[in-house]
Amino acid sequence: MCGLIMNKHTILVCDNFGEEFLDHLSKFGKVLQANDIDYSLPLGKVTILVVRSKTKVNKELVDIMKSLECVITATHGVDHIDLNYLAEKKINFYTVPAQSYDVAQGVIAYILAHCTNLVEGDRSMKRGEWKKTSLIGCRVTGKTLGIIGCGKIGREVARLGSALGMKVIVSDPCIQSEDVTVVSLDQLLRTSDFITVNCPLTNGTRDLIGKEEISKMKDGAFIVNTARGGIINEKALLDAVRSGKVGAALDVFVSKTPFEDELAKSLIQNERVIATPHSIGQSHEAIDEKGEGVIKAIEDHLTAKKRNSKV
Repeated sequence: MCGLIMNKHTILVCDNFGEEFLDHLSKFGKVLQANDIDYSLPLGKVTILVVRSKTKVNKELVDIMKSLECVITATHGVDHIDLNYLAEKKINFYTVPAQSYDVAQGVIAYILAHCTNLVEGDRSMKRGEWKKTSLIGCRVTGKTLGIIGCGKIGREVARLGSALGMKVIVSDPCIQSEDVTVVSLDQLLRTSDFITVNCPLTNGTRDLIGKEEISKMKDGAFIVNTARGGIINEKALLDAVRSGKVGAALDVFVSKTPFEDELAKSLIQNERVIATPHSIGQSHEAIDEKGEGVIKAIEDHLTAKKRNSKV
């Protein structure tokens, strides 16, 4: 009976998790794979939808997916999911936040790259320039690392920063913890040498860092955003990097097509910005872990469905 329940499902995977993962999913039923929502696919037959952050699961999409029972997002953030509408339609929702260490590793990599002039050293060598005497960096030991948002990723950043001898402070209205030093956002902005954004994008955090907030920062502060585009106001940040007030590392942008957006494109091309294509937390291990988490979520959904069918 369980096998019959499993095999009748149609699963749409909107991202690339690898062929082995897709093979594992096939035990639950028919598997469809696309880079994003493909309206040429039989969306009305999809019972389980697996997405990452680029796929918007909104009312319009859910209404098309008449058979949808379960949505799984392999992300930490859920700003791309209309949770209220899923609840209204009684569609099960699961999140698989499997990249905490990997994103934190990326945050520290940005900081170390900045401190060692790694990016400019590489760029200048490729231009045929030997800039040894001018590329002078700094130590991270003893510097203050300010973490905005102390969830799973933020705590992992704190652990790695502490291991490097950094003074770690945190601003997060949701925590009061003895194992991290919690300060106000204002104090964090004024005292940090490095600032990393690790909070979700919500109505309350949109444009959390704007012109006024950047003006409070130390001259030469370095800002890292691996969370979501929109938490830092891109116009304010562009003005600040152009003036030399701050440097930045960005793995996310407001626009999903940043090369077509003038603000995002200007940030990407600025020499004081390290830019990556929302890839800093990608690792083979994280992809495997996400795949395992998605499969467990599907099993949990089917178990709950079977249990409810007996009631």
